[in-house]
Amino acid sequence: MNPSVLKSLSAAASLQLGGRVPDALAELRRACQQGERAPQLYYAIGHLEFELEQYDAAAATYRELLDLDSRESAAWHNLAVCLERTGQWESAAEAFQRASELDPRRTNAYLGRGIALLHLHEPQTALEALETCLARQPFREAALRGKAAALHLLDRPGEAADIYQQLLARDPQSEDLLTNTIALAIDLGDYQRVSECAQRLLEADPSSVVALDCLALAAFARRDYEAAAQFCTSLVEVHPEHFAGWFNLGIACQRLGNHREASGAYSRAVLLDPQSAEAHLYLGTAWQELEQWEPAQSAYEQALALQPAMRAALWNLALLCERRRDLREAETLYARLTHCYPEAPDAWFRLGCVRLQLGDFPGSVETFERCLAFPTQRSEALLNLGIARWRRGDPAPAKEAFRQILPSDPAFVPALRCLAAIALEHKDFEPALKLHKQLVELEGPTAELLYNQALLLQKLGRAADAVGCYRQALKKRPEFPEALLNLGHALVALGQPEEAHSCWQNALQVQPELAENFLL
Repeated sequence: MNPSVLKSLSAAASLQLGGRVPDALAELRRACQQGERAPQLYYAIGHLEFELEQYDAAAATYRELLDLDSRESAAWHNLAVCLERTGQWESAAEAFQRASELDPRRTNAYLGRGIALLHLHEPQTALEALETCLARQPFREAALRGKAAALHLLDRPGEAADIYQQLLARDPQSEDLLTNTIALAIDLGDYQRVSECAQRLLEADPSSVVALDCLALAAFARRDYEAAAQFCTSLVEVHPEHFAGWFNLGIACQRLGNHREASGAYSRAVLLDPQSAEAHLYLGTAWQELEQWEPAQSAYEQALALQPAMRAALWNLALLCERRRDLREAETLYARLTHCYPEAPDAWFRLGCVRLQLGDFPGSVETFERCLAFPTQRSEALLNLGIARWRRGDPAPAKEAFRQILPSDPAFVPALRCLAAIALEHKDFEPALKLHKQLVELEGPTAELLYNQALLLQKLGRAADAVGCYRQALKKRPEFPEALLNLGHALVALGQPEEAHSCWQNALQVQPELAENFLL
């Protein structure tokens, strides 16, 4: 070695041992400035720069050394470590690769390359490098951790879990290992493991956000909402600015039916993050459960201001407006839903119902016809389509819609009722009578159905049969004035005026207004 280089190295070593690292570095740099190009100088400079955390400068020094000799394996390795410290993962991976190619015995280079490739989201090549390291050093912790992470990313959670279990046996209180094990257990759906590891984290740090969050998550997974609420309460007591803690507390309270407490928790979450559309949405649901319509509507509107196409907010607000009889606004919201989510059958169905209530029969017909493109709610859509057509003044297509229901659902009472009503409306007494008999078989002999059947029999001139039905109706409901009145008329037709007058008197006692039927 050149004596002047040896002198500089000796002086620098003395200064370093005396704690004067910057001075030692300055001594070595002077030697380089004077034209010395010995590799030992560059290694020493790079080492001191690294010690001073001057990683970019150290990387530049090692590059200068490699310009002198590109086959320096140690220089490539040290350069890679400097690049790793500054987050230059791609360049670091390449440098580690070069170091291992020049000296395959350099185990650290395989480890470094594996870690860099993990940061580059290349788990398969990372795994290969890490396994090379572990083939030589089977119990190296950093390599085992890296391998577990790679396996996790490669969707091989069982193998990753085995490694974490092995590592935790050595260091059971490691926060990093516990956190990684929890993340893996969540992916595996192993909430018992999540709870165990989170409890150990909590023992190490009673204010751990991760521990309390994960204990609450495990409680939610087993539907223990009391425990979830307790963990969330502990979390917000220790970390009152923790948005997720308040939000999850709201969910737990809501699941327990404590909607007042839920609204308070969601309100805190909204204050912490006013831009969270989900928090506004859930706050709206809590207010709605409390029948606080205006605050609920305001919360939903705020959620939609943040996310105009938020499906749940549009749906809940539309239902709320419909319940409050604000049908025009409900129609607008359902129309927005169908525009944003054209494959949402429920939205099309509710839109049709609202238009029907608004008297927009053509619009309702069009909407229910659109509903029929979906297999769900087919009977209900056909029923309402028939009603809309009927009210639009189209009885024939209305009957067609009702009849389409019956082959698949012959006992669908609402369709039979509508067909019977249309038959009555058009004085088709025989079909109407047949339909009423079906309804009696399906619903049982109610007073109303028996009365309607009697009226139809009377219209068809079958007074004796009508009397029998009126009497059955009156057994079901003795004070049924219309039945008493019409029974009297049927009895007159059968030549029984005395009993007819008795029926009429009873009818007038129940409902005196019926006197108009006799006096006018």
